[in-house]
Amino acid sequence: MFVTVSDISLELALIGAGTLFGAGLIKGLMGVGMPLFAVPVLVTFMDLPTAVVTMMVPVFVTNFQQALQARQPAAIVRRFAGLLVPMIGCAIFSALYLITIDLTTGSLVLGIVVIVFALFQMSRLRWTIAPRLETWLNPPIGALAGILGGASNLFGPPLIMYLVALKLDKDEFVGAIAVFFLIGSVALYVTLFANGVLTTAGVLLSAAAAVPAVIATYAGNYLRRFIDQRQFERALLVVLILIGANLMRRVF
Repeated sequence: MFVTVSDISLELALIGAGTLFGAGLIKGLMGVGMPLFAVPVLVTFMDLPTAVVTMMVPVFVTNFQQALQARQPAAIVRRFAGLLVPMIGCAIFSALYLITIDLTTGSLVLGIVVIVFALFQMSRLRWTIAPRLETWLNPPIGALAGILGGASNLFGPPLIMYLVALKLDKDEFVGAIAVFFLIGSVALYVTLFANGVLTTAGVLLSAAAAVPAVIATYAGNYLRRFIDQRQFERALLVVLILIGANLMRRVF
């Protein structure tokens, strides 16, 4: 049964607010990691579908917030238009035909790839992508992110790996990933709403959850200025390893 705002006690509300605050702080600092931190905690007192829906407004609003703070967001859209167009199309297609996708095998393979990539980047050997290759790589990366995002709301892993390999600085990375997530989530949420997956009760619960997340994201955005580029990259690779481990955990 779907949990509503009226079903949640004061104690659970405080736990949920603390969880969303912590997730928002991570989002502000790194630009990613909000669902990774929040969903495993939320599912201890609500079912998984409710937890996923609860995260929708916080994820959307914080991505919108960081996209507005990006350096020249219009330039990001122009630069990565070849990625965004197939991502949107594939996200809609994937969300509409969700039942036909084998998420178990896909999650296992993607989890392994993400962990190997992060460990490789932590070594002295670094995988980098020259900007001249973006024209060719943008479409397949966007398509892969869209398929994963439409099926599971996990747009992040291929996009994060791609931007890490492009060697963007920390503020460029956060701005670009926020724009990607924002555009992808709009396509996904509109599709889910049209299919009747999103309800008024779910949206109200998610809107309440957005309050502590947004406040913490502002705090994280401020604190990011005190982290140097190398520390940021190392922390981001740790987040990638956790994402990969979480994908593999879902399989087993």
